[in-house]
Amino acid sequence: MKIRIPFAVFITALFFWSCDDPISYDNSSFTYNPFSFTEDTLNSVTSIEAGTADIDWGGHFRSWVGETQHYKSGFTVEFNFSDTSLNISEVDSIQFRVSHVVTYPENGADTLAVNYSTFGFYETMDQAIDIENSIYGNLLGSDSMNIAGGNNSWKYTLPADLITEGDTIVSLGIFPHTTNYLSSFYGGGSSSRPSLNFFFHEPDTAGNDSATFLPYEADTLYMHFVENSGAFDRVQYEYLSQLKNDSLLLTVDLQGFMVGGDTLQHIVSSSILPAIDDLASSLFTPDSVFRFSMLVEDPGSGLSSTIEYGDGGFNTNQINNILQSALDDEKDEIDLILSPTTSGYNPGFIAISKDASASALFVKSSLAVRP
Repeated sequence: MKIRIPFAVFITALFFWSCDDPISYDNSSFTYNPFSFTEDTLNSVTSIEAGTADIDWGGHFRSWVGETQHYKSGFTVEFNFSDTSLNISEVDSIQFRVSHVVTYPENGADTLAVNYSTFGFYETMDQAIDIENSIYGNLLGSDSMNIAGGNNSWKYTLPADLITEGDTIVSLGIFPHTTNYLSSFYGGGSSSRPSLNFFFHEPDTAGNDSATFLPYEADTLYMHFVENSGAFDRVQYEYLSQLKNDSLLLTVDLQGFMVGGDTLQHIVSSSILPAIDDLASSLFTPDSVFRFSMLVEDPGSGLSSTIEYGDGGFNTNQINNILQSALDDEKDEIDLILSPTTSGYNPGFIAISKDASASALFVKSSLAVRP
């Protein structure tokens, strides 16, 4: 059989091309070989430790009232009205106003089965608040509020003799009177934070009564928040909650990445995969805004990345910059701090197995040579 000359030339060229070294890609940091590409899930997390701290709720954008099987919360506000121009004796009525953001149902559904729930209004001056045992102060009254309408303003008129001539301060609180929900309000860090409004009747230019008011913003807001006893399985899981400043410290073994000499691993992409149990977690994800957002930080280098979990998996998860920096510094292990980035924005939490070997890294990499 004869081989045509053009085809023979092509076969010969292909043979010589295949004997050439693969073309490498260069940048200022390293030279790597794209033909040595690997990807693997590495069970290199060696330990997991949990830490908790309170959120600074006074200046926080949101506050919470409600009770579910997991949490119980309410808040108190201390108002100072020492302005000498305020004449209490001429006040017609005083309203305590708060702005409602959204209410989350117990079962994690995206919609509420009821439109109204009951809240208690309290006078809390010099009172010892014990939210776990439902001790909130002096009950002024309760009211059913629309919790299905999203953003709306709630108003409660205080008893006429609660604030009298000479008073310059009052402390008020809102606490749950029904269960199976958590309601979010605008907190001390918002321009829509709670306010105390004094109404006066003064004649207008036509001689009729007109209502005017003086708003006094909250001087101090206190969140009262507890995890219901026995609600969380602390034997099997560590938890990250968006209602607390929780954090997890994951120690990661990097020795499997060390190849020796001038050769190292170039990290194309990498994801941290904490062993999240969806059934033990409680995620409220009506839309992308409320995905569980977390910050992954290497305290040694100060590098960090934001990852998001929701809808049954990770939406974004890239920590290759953190991992590459540690390898470039020839570290044998690194600590990664995992913490929520949206504390206070919804009541969701994730449960992560205490078994460190169940957590992992997913890595795409290639061999690299220092130039």
